Amino acid sequence: MTGTVRLETKFSLPPGDPGVPYRLHLGGNFGVSSAHFNNEKIQQKVDALSMRSQGKPQLAVDDIPDNIRSRMSGTFRLTEGVLSFSQLEYRVPGTRVNLTGAYSLDGNEFDFHGKARLDAKLSHMVTGWKSILLKPADPFFSKHGAGTELPVKINGTKSEPRFGLDFGYKN
Repeated sequence: MTGTVRLETKFSLPPGDPGVPYRLHLGGNFGVSSAHFNNEKIQQKVDALSMRSQGKPQLAVDDIPDNIRSRMSGTFRLTEGVLSFSQLEYRVPGTRVNLTGAYSLDGNEFDFHGKARLDAKLSHMVTGWKSILLKPADPFFSKHGAGTELPVKINGTKSEPRFGLDFGYKN
């Protein structure tokens, strides 16, 4: 990912064993603006998410230009090689995702839960017969001023990330 980073943190690194990732303690907040993913597949998914969440599903195709920038900010703590977020917000035009969770520095495990708020109604994010089928569901997912609000989870490992709905999430 490329972008402009702002970081405010408290830093502590006690001497001794184990290795630095497990002794390093950080706590603070950060912001990333004008973010663009270097991985083309990820950036294409971000571009498509933005188009769909703005109610433009016909533009959510693989050949849309990679000009959609995102923002990320949050409050974090790093202890014993685990980065914990009490607040993590990801924004792309049409979408705001608020998450809490943890990420191990080795990338072998992460677990985030939260809510995705989209500008478009559920039925406006797809085309054709799917749009017609989803129309009755719109009122159930339009909450707190959002066109659609969905509980989401992101977990797994860096080699096998899983993204999905999290209807058991309470917040």
